[in-house]
Amino acid sequence: MLGLLCRSLGQQHAQSPTLWLDFLKPFSEGLGRLDVLELHTRTYSATPQQAFWVLLAFDIAPALGRTWGFWCQDEPLLPRMPEDDLWFLPHQDPASPDRLILPVETMLSWWLEQLDGPLDRIWGEYDDERRRTLDNWKSGRTTPAISSVMEWFGDDQRFSYKSSDEAHLSTAQLRSLLLWARAIEKAYKDLVDYLTSGVAPNDADPMRNKALQLIELFRWSHEATVATDPRDPAKADQAFAESLPFWIKEGPFRAITPYRSGRLPSTEQVADFLSGVLSSVPYDHTLPDIFEDPRRRSSAIMTFNGNLVEQRQRTQDAINRCIEIRDSTEPDRQFLVAAHLAKIRKLSGTAEFEPDLAYLSALHALSSGNFDEARQHAEKALKLCSTRSIGPLKLNIAKLNFSLAVAQDAFNRKHAERSFRILCKSVQPDDTARWKLGEGPIDYSMRLAAADHSAWFWGNIVRPYEGVKIEAPLQQESEIFRAYLELLWSGASEDEVRGFIKQFRGKLKRKLRDVRGDTFFTVTSKMVSDVVRVMRQMPTYSGIPKEPSELANSMAATHLKLVSFLPTDVLDARDYLKQTALMLAADRSDVDMVKALIDRHVDIDAQDALGRTALHSAAKVGADRCFEILLAAGANPTFQTVSGKTPAIFAAEFGRATIFEMRLACSAYQMGSSELDEAHKLAQESAEDFKAKRKAYAIQGYEIAGRKGFQRIAALALEMLDE
Repeated sequence: MLGLLCRSLGQQHAQSPTLWLDFLKPFSEGLGRLDVLELHTRTYSATPQQAFWVLLAFDIAPALGRTWGFWCQDEPLLPRMPEDDLWFLPHQDPASPDRLILPVETMLSWWLEQLDGPLDRIWGEYDDERRRTLDNWKSGRTTPAISSVMEWFGDDQRFSYKSSDEAHLSTAQLRSLLLWARAIEKAYKDLVDYLTSGVAPNDADPMRNKALQLIELFRWSHEATVATDPRDPAKADQAFAESLPFWIKEGPFRAITPYRSGRLPSTEQVADFLSGVLSSVPYDHTLPDIFEDPRRRSSAIMTFNGNLVEQRQRTQDAINRCIEIRDSTEPDRQFLVAAHLAKIRKLSGTAEFEPDLAYLSALHALSSGNFDEARQHAEKALKLCSTRSIGPLKLNIAKLNFSLAVAQDAFNRKHAERSFRILCKSVQPDDTARWKLGEGPIDYSMRLAAADHSAWFWGNIVRPYEGVKIEAPLQQESEIFRAYLELLWSGASEDEVRGFIKQFRGKLKRKLRDVRGDTFFTVTSKMVSDVVRVMRQMPTYSGIPKEPSELANSMAATHLKLVSFLPTDVLDARDYLKQTALMLAADRSDVDMVKALIDRHVDIDAQDALGRTALHSAAKVGADRCFEILLAAGANPTFQTVSGKTPAIFAAEFGRATIFEMRLACSAYQMGSSELDEAHKLAQESAEDFKAKRKAYAIQGYEIAGRKGFQRIAALALEMLDE
């Protein structure tokens, strides 16, 4: 339906662009909210029809009507249209109350009344087949085919009208409106068939045809809205709330009724309300009535199955109690959890809680030390959620699956992406910024999210039972780090470094818990470089065995000895952003480390999750000597980031003139005109608006070069372009 409306937008409407945009915006917003509500709503295994009905009737339909009302107010969407602004909604036939008039019939009847001449010769000649087809469209028996509408109402088609007034619609406008009516009617028929299978789309009884109740909600919310004053949104919201009878504020309009502050309920509050509605819905295809009589607009008496609600609450309480026991410190909790699980499975109605039980079984398996079994239960729970229950449990299950995918590995895209995409439906603004969602490839965002979820997993989820030993990822307080710190402080000999490597050989490739993806070598490379830089800047204090600068040099030398003896595959290990130790060294302007790693033949052209190489790292921070060494070693300066930036573009972006000159002098890789043009543009703009550029980058934590650096790069690039 949405695709067809977008297709209609491709037509040139002289008078109707507002019509399409007014519908598309609230409709797309409503669809977007469905995903979020799904993750925050417990449905107690309601059927898909019931869950969809509650979401439509208690949130989406009234919200669409209210939004449309606030947008449209008293302004006609399209002049000279049949009836009023809501002509496209199915409505009762005045001549036959038991029959509905659908949108296509409304549109065609209105248009045919304006035509001049015999209706069987609309297209200039007798055409019985088209006439019969039009009759079928009008009756609602068939939905117009898009191809037929496009063919019969082409731009070259001219129709004869009774009035010579040129105010009537053009053929292009008529075609687009007919496509609009066709799209609405098709969606309406599909909705009727899905919600109330076997009921005719033109059945006018809202107790049988549930789609009519949704239409009434839409219509009423629209009417209540247009009566308000749009010039003051706060007053308009309050007037809208006051126009509703008290009973409906606790019913289908609660989700769109503002508080006295003017603020609408949050998604979580709406979800809590929807959960309350669903808690009394039996596990069958019965859909609750919204209105007992839509013409009187009186509230319906919703059937409340107290026994069913009580049964579901007992099961939920038992599950919560089981989780409490697992999270406790009781010494025999392993046996208590197993006993509770067995007891829960015997309760009546537990089939509705299968995802909960699978999730609880996964937690039980984790505490028992069985990761493979835990993953199987978690996968089953996620699969059950996608076909049965939906709700906050799904979010927890997605978090558990995502965490399991990175628990024993730094990152496994194949196992993690599905769960991560579910998480993204309900991501909080802080997480969006921290994971840089939308700023780069999803692979990059997942690696950042993996760091957060691994900390949550090992800190809150993995709770081993008494006697169970779980080999967690390395921690910075592990024995390997304590031993290495002693080597750093003492200034170890080559033999001592070899002995250390031999002692901890099995842990050299293990990942760390707190940074997920960092190995012992990548994290110590970051740590030693940062500590050495700080210590070299410290003043000398009397009474200490070694001066800070002397100790810093000793630590750096010890770490370089480690580089000399570690296997190359350990030196090439990557952190969770796929950064290598060579990139990290270049980023920290660590010339000695860059030389040592190149001597060990590490991959000098490795790219991280954003496509950056060690040359990019050196160019960004202005590590001139590191850039020079890397180029001399054969590093390729043509590699691009995911956004298409080469190291030379980085140099132009940060004002690194010396590095840009080195790149120009690299005869093995000539710079193309497009790269030179982009570098000139970046440098010229930065030179002209230097203060704003420096301030903007400082906010991001970057230090750029001076204005002269940008001016020099712009001049060099322009000179090369002119040659």
